[in-house]
Amino acid sequence: MRRNRTAILSDPHYQEILAVLEDATGPLHVTELAEQLVKRDETMISADEYDRQLKQEQLSLHHNSLPRLAEYGVIDYDPEENVVLSRPDVGTEIDWLDEDVFDQLLAKFPTDSQSTENSVGVLEGHQAAIEYGKQLADEAEEELFCMYVSADLLEEECLSHAEDAINRGVELYLGSQNPEVCDLCRKRLPEVTLWEPQRAWLKAPSGYPRVGRLILVDRRKVMLAILDEPNSDGSYPEERAMVGDGEDNPLVVLVRDLLGPRLDHLDYQSADFQSEIHS
Repeated sequence: MRRNRTAILSDPHYQEILAVLEDATGPLHVTELAEQLVKRDETMISADEYDRQLKQEQLSLHHNSLPRLAEYGVIDYDPEENVVLSRPDVGTEIDWLDEDVFDQLLAKFPTDSQSTENSVGVLEGHQAAIEYGKQLADEAEEELFCMYVSADLLEEECLSHAEDAINRGVELYLGSQNPEVCDLCRKRLPEVTLWEPQRAWLKAPSGYPRVGRLILVDRRKVMLAILDEPNSDGSYPEERAMVGDGEDNPLVVLVRDLLGPRLDHLDYQSADFQSEIHS
């Protein structure tokens, strides 16, 4: 039950449903929920295509998505009245303390041999994550979005590559609940925009495994690293990272969806967005 629940909550479509319900001020009729989900797709479509997608979404919600979410206790759904309500008393975040969650997520995606564009790669080891993180920073053109749970993960070479990105005009956003990480970034990277993760999967839990670092570059390349419990000798924790490349890459889509509210907030703050809405 717990493993299946983790798989459900890591699915981008279910995340989108839950995000709409969490933003609602009260219960939603299935039709209202379907309308909001269809409207989230920014692709321009005809009225006939809109009606087709809306009907398809309603059927999918009623017969599949909502019953499954209700089964795992994260929503209340009345199939007779077709009314659905989020349950704020129930956590809807991915449980990274589930020892199999990394393998569950990885199993959802194609391997490198199956597809280049849609594949998700795996990096083993702390140094491999460091090297790939530096590569991502060097490739950033507009935006570098990071999250770190510990200052130990922000080595000098990581900070140097972040500085180089800032000097190229890249906007750097860094999230952490760790005061040491925030203090270090304020001193070394004064231009950085700091933010405090609110979603449970981005917070720093006391147990292992846990999310260690997240790097999202221009919203099209990502590395998501999981830390295992460190050895008693005080060495670095074992680190495994999933990496994805491309706007439609499933891991990139998943991370963008999980970070949705934060990315939306950054878009709202941007000068381009403000100029558009005031023009």
